[in-house]
Amino acid sequence: MVRNFSFQLLILFLLGGCASKLKDQMRDYRSAFLKNDFEKADSILEKSVLKKDKKSVLLWHLEKGTLSLARDRADEAVHHFQTALELIDKLFTTKLSSKGLSFLINDGSDDFYGASYERSYAHYYLAKSLYRRYQQRQNKLDLQGARATILAWDSYFSELQRSADSKTLYSTDLMLKVFGGQIHEVSEIKNDKQVALQLYKDALGILDSQGGIFSIFNSKNQDYVSHFQKENKISHELYASTPARNDLKNFLHYKILSLTKEIRGGDFSMAEKALAATDEISKISQEGSGNVVIVVEEGLIPQKVGRPFSFGIKGAMNTVEDSKAKKFIATVGVELITSFAMDKLGMFPKGPLNPGGFIFAHDMTKLAVQEAAIEFELPVIETVPSIKRLELFVMDLGGSVLKKGPLPVISENGDIAKIVLEEDAVSRYVKTGTRVATKHLFSILTAMQLYRQLTRGQSQGSDFLAKSAALAAYVAASKGIASLEKADTRHWTTLPQAFRMTELKLKPGFYKLGLASYTGETAPSAPSKILGDLQVKDSGKSIFTFTLN
Repeated sequence: MVRNFSFQLLILFLLGGCASKLKDQMRDYRSAFLKNDFEKADSILEKSVLKKDKKSVLLWHLEKGTLSLARDRADEAVHHFQTALELIDKLFTTKLSSKGLSFLINDGSDDFYGASYERSYAHYYLAKSLYRRYQQRQNKLDLQGARATILAWDSYFSELQRSADSKTLYSTDLMLKVFGGQIHEVSEIKNDKQVALQLYKDALGILDSQGGIFSIFNSKNQDYVSHFQKENKISHELYASTPARNDLKNFLHYKILSLTKEIRGGDFSMAEKALAATDEISKISQEGSGNVVIVVEEGLIPQKVGRPFSFGIKGAMNTVEDSKAKKFIATVGVELITSFAMDKLGMFPKGPLNPGGFIFAHDMTKLAVQEAAIEFELPVIETVPSIKRLELFVMDLGGSVLKKGPLPVISENGDIAKIVLEEDAVSRYVKTGTRVATKHLFSILTAMQLYRQLTRGQSQGSDFLAKSAALAAYVAASKGIASLEKADTRHWTTLPQAFRMTELKLKPGFYKLGLASYTGETAPSAPSKILGDLQVKDSGKSIFTFTLN
């Protein structure tokens, strides 16, 4: 029993070393990408462990696709994201959904399946890549491919809801609806503007309900989530609107009203009244939709970190399948083994769980233990840097401001990742804790056998030496377990932290775009940073993407 378990620990220890090297390489890759040094980023990625890691093929294509798009290599980007979506379908719909409980394989050495938000945004990036290629070649097949990808994105969420073991709060995405609406507007297919109008209406409904889950839109989001979990319904009283919510709501009102004016002119007054839009939004909506869509991808998503949790060893004893271990437990008794772990090995909980900013604090507090316990990690995002409210300035080449207005946040991916990973931590706590505790239990049983051998027929004074030997044996084993049971923090590290979007009506020509932050509720009067240059052609509606680091 012990020899076999030790061999398995050795194999996994070697795998843990590879994971540590990959983590360091991805940190350097992320740093180069953030500095827009894409040549260096590509060099790091090509030399990294990730390239040859068969368990991380999906992550490889996501990173290569993002990098290809950043380098304006649309063909490569399309290839990588199409492959990524094929892998997602294979891994998620077949392997992940049927994945069983594994006691000896740690999460970091398993396949990278991607978190639900990562699988979601692979669709955005494929649609974006196809649209970029359309802009370069004017092949309408690419434009229709982008439109088809939006439809597949929506189907992804339908499949997610059907196959999820537990209901997830991340059941759809605002970026799907809003960016999807814009793609339908430029697709030039009959009736697609009607589809776009419905997508914007859907987005408004999502913002007014599920938007309350996220801190970017609701300053009381933790109370909102807690109430939703308990009552299974939203609470408007716990939805304290932020400026970001108001900016996005105004933008969606504009999109709904301007499209209604364009395709259903007779319904404009009724829609205006139903939405209770501001006078300013109603006025600009009368002019119809704009011809320029600005998408801003801001920063990089916060990184995953391993957060420690405690798990009692009593529960693990009931899951042991090894016949010799089961016999030993039955002979000695669960309570005596627990007592030995606490008295001789010092295995006490690290202390009650301190949820801090944990959104699902109530659920995790219930899982705290007071008995003999081990500690293990689960991946979470502990800190989501706040993003600022921004004003967008449109200037002529001489620097004179022609237009300005808020640049709404559509999706704050740090917010989304925090929700998704903490939900996952709650659902995986028992499974992962049992697996890790079982490994520790084998080490405890080995230490206990050693202790009993050394004290058999000996005087009471020999207890100190026996206890020291048992403790040393357990500590050595537990360090090996800890090294390979680090949280699986592989993630799509070049995914933006936030997506912003707005729409403008501009004459053909050359412009400069600038940004500045609000001071409280006060809008800036002049730009403090140049976002980039813009060329508007007389060729219908176009989507332009900029990065902001």
